[in-house]
Amino acid sequence: MKTALYLLTGLFALAGACNARAQAPATPVPFRLPDIPAVLTAPEDRAAYLSVHYWDHFDFKDPSLIERAEITEQAFVDFISILPYAGNAPAAVDTLYRRAAADRRMLDHFITLGDKYLYEPNSPMHNEELYILVLRAQLANPALSRTEKIRPRYLLELALKNRPGDPAADFTFLRRDGSRGRMSEIGAPYLLLYFNDPECDDCRRVKRQLAESPVLNRRLEDGRLRLLSVDVTGGNGTREQESVPPGWIDGRDEGEQLTRKEVYDLKAMPTLYLLDAQKRVVLKDTTPERIEEYLVREAH
Repeated sequence: MKTALYLLTGLFALAGACNARAQAPATPVPFRLPDIPAVLTAPEDRAAYLSVHYWDHFDFKDPSLIERAEITEQAFVDFISILPYAGNAPAAVDTLYRRAAADRRMLDHFITLGDKYLYEPNSPMHNEELYILVLRAQLANPALSRTEKIRPRYLLELALKNRPGDPAADFTFLRRDGSRGRMSEIGAPYLLLYFNDPECDDCRRVKRQLAESPVLNRRLEDGRLRLLSVDVTGGNGTREQESVPPGWIDGRDEGEQLTRKEVYDLKAMPTLYLLDAQKRVVLKDTTPERIEEYLVREAH
C-alpha cells in the first residue's frame, strides 16, 4: 500500500517536472507523463486523470518502441500500479488498448504485457481483477477479429468464476478412507482450500510452508480454521506415498471433475483459496503469506 502511494506521489511530481521541462528546450523525455491540471488537488482526482491520460504523449505508431523495454514496458508497469487507486480504471485500460490499435504490432505487444504482468501466476504483479479489465478491453476492441477474441473470452469466463465476495463453487471429494465429503458441509469460520498435485515441487514447498505456519496451526487447533487438501489428479500413482499433516482434511478429486469441468481456475499448482463461514471467497488464487496476513488482521 505504502509503496503504491509513494509511486503515485513520484508520478505526480514527475508529471509536474515534465510540464516544466516542456516550457524550455531540453533533451526529450523518453516517456512523457500527462500534465495534470493544477485545479485537481485531491489524490484520487489526480490518480483518475493520470490513469486515463497516461498515454497521451506516447507514439503508438512507432513500432521501434516495442523493443525499448525501459520505456514502453516500464511505463506499462507504472500504469498498472496506479490503477487500483483510480476510480476510472476500466476506462483507463480501455483507452490504452484502443490507442494501441493504431499499430497492430503495438496492440499485440500490450496484450503480451497484460498477460506477463497480470495473468502469469508467478508474476509479482499478478492481479486478476485488473486482468479482467484487460480482457474486457480486448473483447471490446474492433481491431481484433472474432477468432482472436476466442482466447480472451475463454479466459474471462474463467476469471469471473469464484471471485472475492462471491459464493465459492461447491464440490464433492473422496477422503483417503473412501468416504465422500462435500466442501459446503465443512463448518468453520474460515476454510482454506489447497488444490494440489502431489508430484508438483511447488506443491511440496507450499505444503511445508502451510504445515509449519504458526498462524495457521493456532487457528487449526482452536477450530477457527479448517484446511481441505484436494489432490486434483485423482490420487493416481502417488497417493499411497503422500500424506497430509494432522488436522488437515485429506481429499482427492475423483475423476478429476474440478479440472475437466473447470469448476475452479486451476492454471497453476498449487492454488489456494480462503473462504469465510458462508463459503464466500475471501482470497482467491492467493499465497500463504497473504492468508496469514489476513487472518492476523481479522483477529484484531
